[in-house]
Amino acid sequence: MMKRKQTKPVISRKTAIFLGGGVVLACLCSAVFTYRAYHTQATKELKPRTLEELLAIPDKDLGRVDIARMNLLCATGLPGAENIDVEKYLATIDQWAKVVKAAEEKYLPAFYRNPAKYENSLSKFKAIYLVLTFKEDLKCGYNMELVRSGVMADRTNSKFAEDSRDSFLHGFVERGKGSCASIPVLAVALGRRCGYPLYLVSSKGHAFFRWEDGKERFNVEAAIRGTDIHPDEHYHTYPFPITELDWRHERFLKNHTPVEEFSVFMFLRGVCFWAHNRFQEAEEAFTHYLRGFPESQFIRAYITECQWRMNDEK
Repeated sequence: MMKRKQTKPVISRKTAIFLGGGVVLACLCSAVFTYRAYHTQATKELKPRTLEELLAIPDKDLGRVDIARMNLLCATGLPGAENIDVEKYLATIDQWAKVVKAAEEKYLPAFYRNPAKYENSLSKFKAIYLVLTFKEDLKCGYNMELVRSGVMADRTNSKFAEDSRDSFLHGFVERGKGSCASIPVLAVALGRRCGYPLYLVSSKGHAFFRWEDGKERFNVEAAIRGTDIHPDEHYHTYPFPITELDWRHERFLKNHTPVEEFSVFMFLRGVCFWAHNRFQEAEEAFTHYLRGFPESQFIRAYITECQWRMNDEK
């Protein structure tokens, strides 16, 4: 875990993650192409202003929608999002990205004085200072009340989703707090604005972000305190063990594509409605999750449960 005031190396060789000879070249090329697609289409960026407009965009064009805009639109209409102003909040995130870039330039001499502290990786330096900047300078961090209450330790407990500010980006703009559902999204949104090749990644009951540029590939954990870099194997059991069934039907530990990012946000939307017993709206949101994860079994269970609850209410 790293904080700026630490002086000793915080990334051990055990946690260093590099692309090795066993990585299939085709997968590597695919990852690079996917990242470039985000940025070469920047001049053709789509800017839907409502959730309805976002829903109407074909899957192949979702990569032309900013991840922060997509996230905020998926939060509109939820409990806790009554005051959301998408365009205003995006302008705030744009300004935050400038702060991140300024911090990178400010501390860059420190990297060159002691590159071994970052495993001689400028990419790791940038990723770490991205997290430290939004936590220490922008005061955006984890809502520790979720930890103290114990709801985050129970994957079946939807109480953490009652307030959408804990799951979506507007929580940072309005009160500087979020969770593992929103912190990596903030990191990716800010990082992409700085030109970093960042991806949103999910494990079972958790999310983090990944740097992958064709030369380096490493995971960044930025959820609660400081920042850490973990190998993929860490997430095989954290925070919950990934089962053989999960490996077959879910896309854990894969770089999310734009349509998968959208699907994750719609899942979070559905869980928020679920937490308020609004099962019809939850079912609609969960159904959109299947756009990115058509083989998902756990989401089908959610949909079935919603239908059962609605029938029970009749």
